[in-house]
Amino acid sequence: MDPTPIVAPHAPARSTAKIPASSTSSLEPLVGRLVAAAGITIAEALAEYSDGGLTPATKMRGGDLICELFRWRKFLIADYPNFDAMAREHGAVVLRAAGVSPVTADLLASEVLDLLGKVVRTALN
Repeated sequence: MDPTPIVAPHAPARSTAKIPASSTSSLEPLVGRLVAAAGITIAEALAEYSDGGLTPATKMRGGDLICELFRWRKFLIADYPNFDAMAREHGAVVLRAAGVSPVTADLLASEVLDLLGKVVRTALN
């Protein structure tokens, strides 16, 4: 596994949201930031698509982020058997901290995890 995560140029800033230290490891916020970056990329892709077409750069960035999230899932699934729920929760926290409305943050985080689920199912077949 490549320990260097892909960083999207439009990734949200580090979360300042309060997550109790006793209920989280240092990996959960990292996964949340990755989910948030993928969610922001999905939002950008939708905006581009409605404005005439998805750019190859956005498409590639989205694919790279989902791929990186897949790698982290494979690495952490033994310690986080409910990885998807953890990633969704922490991704939504980061998105909300970046100023995204709670409804949109939950929707984007869920969409990222839905896409990740498709990748996981494909990899298992």
